[in-house]
Amino acid sequence: MDRERLIEWIDAHTDEMIADFQRLLQAESVRTEPAPNAPFGKGIRDALDIVLEMGQRFEMRPRDFDGYAGDLEIGAGSEMIASLSHIDVVPAGAGWTKPPFGAVIENGYIYARGATDDKGATLASIYAVRALKELDVPLKRRVRLIIGCDEESRWECMQYYLAHEPERPVWGVSPDAGWPFIYGEKGIANLFLEKRVQMPDHMVRILWARGGERHNMVPDYAEALVNCAMQPAHPLPEGVAWQPDPAGWKLIARGKSAHGSHPEGGTNAVVRLLEALQPLNLPDNEQWLDTVLDWGRSLNGAALGIDHRDELSGALTSNLGVFDYDGSRVRCVFNIRYPITWSLDALQERLQQTLTRTGFELSEVRHTPPHYVPPETPFLKTLLRIYREETGDWESQPATMGGGTYARVMPNLVAIGAAFEGDGSAHEPDERIAIDSLKKLVRLYARIFEGLANVE
Repeated sequence: MDRERLIEWIDAHTDEMIADFQRLLQAESVRTEPAPNAPFGKGIRDALDIVLEMGQRFEMRPRDFDGYAGDLEIGAGSEMIASLSHIDVVPAGAGWTKPPFGAVIENGYIYARGATDDKGATLASIYAVRALKELDVPLKRRVRLIIGCDEESRWECMQYYLAHEPERPVWGVSPDAGWPFIYGEKGIANLFLEKRVQMPDHMVRILWARGGERHNMVPDYAEALVNCAMQPAHPLPEGVAWQPDPAGWKLIARGKSAHGSHPEGGTNAVVRLLEALQPLNLPDNEQWLDTVLDWGRSLNGAALGIDHRDELSGALTSNLGVFDYDGSRVRCVFNIRYPITWSLDALQERLQQTLTRTGFELSEVRHTPPHYVPPETPFLKTLLRIYREETGDWESQPATMGGGTYARVMPNLVAIGAAFEGDGSAHEPDERIAIDSLKKLVRLYARIFEGLANVE
């Protein structure tokens, strides 16, 4: 491909690209209640329609898989390469200084939930494929963009897509991670832990407590109601405050959101809440509070008895993502990222010892196995060469990670970057991406798609 022609094409289409990107970002594509032809809610359906309309406008043979997913494709031939991205997003959360679905442009950045995870990569992929088509770049294989709608929740989109589309790519990428590429992803297990408790009504106790919206987010808000007549006087952790309530006193805790694969990057509001409740020495403490607090503080899973590490992918991480107590049952969901060479069976065997000791039960497990593609695989050499040529980065090395991408749903897929240094972090307030980064992604993705479509 003529690199200068590609750069000129991107410059000529930047304004149109930004307008399309803003439309996509303004669709509030958080999973909600299903509707006709919208299994994940209206906001996600709106975002998918925007993508399919672009596919139609750019003559990319769009297909709608009943609102679960979509795909766009160019080229001809018996084989195809694929790129898998998603348009659903996690809830906005608190702490934003810009409207989370406003797609505001300021100082060269576009701010919105999904700017880097993963609407920016989706939009850049569409424009990269459009560039290949309109510049008449020769391709030995078809190039397909697969767009999922439920990546941040239960991946039902990919289950549906794979069940209704039998063809698989020879190899491909998922632009939803880091550079140069991610060849291994830890196993992901959402552990639903529950315990029934009995509290006499006449006692001063916690009536209810809750926090967290998604398993794969560090909670930034939590609250509890205690049926005490007077405001407790003990010192409170940072970000925690009491409020009067007709039934007693309500405790509000605020933290900082972060991606569940990096819990150390956030401040867990549920942990702050429980830390503020613990000095009250309520009957809840011995029943469940002390235990859940220990588990929530333990970011390597040691308190749960499941800490483990390997040389390939490092240590296990644990995030207390969702917590709920209704006065008779406590329920926690821990988002676990375990090492590539370990297994869910080994994890559960060790977890059971902790559950037996504490009286909790494992009510449900939602699991995605680890994913690994040897970095010496031939198509990855092409991918690495193109990345280094386009970026001038000759030092960064392929890696493994705790995050989970669509790369793990098919063989011979790896995750690649969706942003660059200076762009905002996923799942955090004021998520953003630079317009220059978006243009750079289009150029890099176009080169990658061309290279993978033509590699021998």
